[in-house]
Amino acid sequence: MFRRVLMTKAKGKSSPNPWWKTRELRRGSRLVLELGPMKVEIGHGDGEWLLWSKTGVEDEGRGHSRIAVRRGLPEEVHERFVHDGPDRQVTLAPVLGDRAVVARPRQPVYLLSRQEVTFYLSTPIWLKILVGSSQMTLRELASVRLSDTWFGPSTRVGELCYANRTHARRNLAEIQLRPHRAITPLRIRNNAQEALPLEKISLPVPMLPLFGAEDGSLWTQRATLVRDEVSDLASVRIEASKDNVDPYGRPLTRIAAPRHDNPLAVVRAFSTFFHGF
Repeated sequence: MFRRVLMTKAKGKSSPNPWWKTRELRRGSRLVLELGPMKVEIGHGDGEWLLWSKTGVEDEGRGHSRIAVRRGLPEEVHERFVHDGPDRQVTLAPVLGDRAVVARPRQPVYLLSRQEVTFYLSTPIWLKILVGSSQMTLRELASVRLSDTWFGPSTRVGELCYANRTHARRNLAEIQLRPHRAITPLRIRNNAQEALPLEKISLPVPMLPLFGAEDGSLWTQRATLVRDEVSDLASVRIEASKDNVDPYGRPLTRIAAPRHDNPLAVVRAFSTFFHGF
């Protein structure tokens, strides 16, 4: 039977069992996971692991996660992974994306001179599937298929990123928690004399560690972007937390390290000074 966890707003009810953990999967059975718009089935066959996955249309309302172990193998199989060992452990691990995510506010947003604000941005996670006691990776699957976008002043200068729309929420109570998305508290400081149009913001997702709460919500470390002059570049600081708690003070568990560990860097963060790409 499915175990179903509804994600509500940040002040909603909690579930004592997040979906990410290691499970035993006997031969001839399958693990079924529904995570927001994604559905995955992992079967344990005779000397092989069987994988089927599907990603549908993302719902901006409340999300849910469902997980169950069922008898029988997947009816449809996309990939087979053969092995010769007796291992039957399966680990489902959320991880952040492998590229920066360019967030575009749904309405024009301007940060006035000498001001500092915090936005709460959500980005889709990836599902990492590991098997065996040695934690061998089968696949990393995107929970949402974001489109590609080039972020830079020209086709030669810049980087390939993922594109994402955002409401650029500032009130934490308005944040809709969804099990397939991680929330990043992003502080932006504008030290320049001019207002900063936030047309597009490049969030350096690969530099962020990922944390999970007992209610199944996912959070990243707080990041700070500082713009000191009229430029698309900004210094970025990934703030280490001593207590590992979410903005409400609830305890968090670190579940994924950054893909690129660089807590202090300079990145191309704003699109105000280039157009057409």
